Amino acid sequence: MYLLADANLPELDSLVAVVARQSGIALQLERFGGRLPSAEQLARAEAMFIRSVTKVDAQLLAQAPKLRWLGSATIGTDHVDQAAVQAAGLSFHSTPGVNANAVGDYVASAAAALALQRGGLPEGEVAIVGAGNTGRAAGQRLAGLGLSVHYYDPPLLEQGSSTLAVHDDWQRVLNSQMISCHVPLQREGPHPTWHMFDAEALAQLAPGTWLINASRGPVIAEQALLNRLQQQSDLDVVLDVWEHEPQISAALLPYLQLATPHIAGHSLAGKLGGSWQLLNKWLTDQQLSLQLPSLATLLGRYPQGQIQGLRADKAPDWQQLAHWILRCYDIRKDDAALRAVPCTPAEFDALRAQYAVRSELNQLHLSTGDWADSVAWQQRLAQLTFQTATQEE
Repeated sequence: MYLLADANLPELDSLVAVVARQSGIALQLERFGGRLPSAEQLARAEAMFIRSVTKVDAQLLAQAPKLRWLGSATIGTDHVDQAAVQAAGLSFHSTPGVNANAVGDYVASAAAALALQRGGLPEGEVAIVGAGNTGRAAGQRLAGLGLSVHYYDPPLLEQGSSTLAVHDDWQRVLNSQMISCHVPLQREGPHPTWHMFDAEALAQLAPGTWLINASRGPVIAEQALLNRLQQQSDLDVVLDVWEHEPQISAALLPYLQLATPHIAGHSLAGKLGGSWQLLNKWLTDQQLSLQLPSLATLLGRYPQGQIQGLRADKAPDWQQLAHWILRCYDIRKDDAALRAVPCTPAEFDALRAQYAVRSELNQLHLSTGDWADSVAWQQRLAQLTFQTATQEE
């Protein structure tokens, strides 16, 4: 069987080798670089493992007559034409939640960097726009920093089945001192997210508002944002995603506090988890009951997967928490890397393809004193996903 996979899905080769050895099935895995496989690769593919950069539509599927299975190592699915996939008779899977921790860490790192730069954390409310996996992960970490977090999610509110308190008060979002976007891209329907932050919404943001987008680029109207910042450069904006990827706005870049090349979810655990989850889904569809190496085993093969140990003799202030977050993942390095290259699609894709995947906050182990015994600190450290042990232990 011929399997085709994005070159940036780590350990898929070793996992496929395990499957071939245990099952006795002849499996051939070929990788493709860039955004799209070649026509020759598509013609041979029986199963394909992709990421969000590969756009799957009827035109691509027409080049893959043998394809019967498609998997995307992503939360979002807007890069896949669901109607075309269904018409082609494919089994399709995504991996919701696979990089939620990484995106939550990204937002926490952005908040830590901005707070150190501005001399303090936001005193007003923090709005999480979209209470899915990544939104909850981001909100959890921001609450651990000591911020007052609320969740805007009208579709989830209508379902009425969430254990998380959500609301549909858009004005409350616009009045918040910090806003972090975590919604899928929806152009139509009762709750569209395309240009959710248009000129009208952006005009209502108070000076000093922190605006972070780690969801989909077109959620923020890029030209409207540029116009606002050119007229009033009074917002602290962090963009990981761009409306016209892989082309980023050279005009907008100088006005942003932090800018990165769509890597919010690119932790080592997130990328390994994508490979591992997709292959498990493929095994299930093939009715193969095999035992893959655990994610912990895979993580242990990499320096980024190792535990980081710190000692904390006294309760940390917000500055210390910020420095710990940046020790695990420092968003400022990714910002510097993006600004150091020309604003071209080739450079954007190169930064993503050559990205040195990072650790996650849950790999930070704190050796603490009695201060961490309080319920409040236990809750905050758990929200930040730090692992703790008393110094006596």
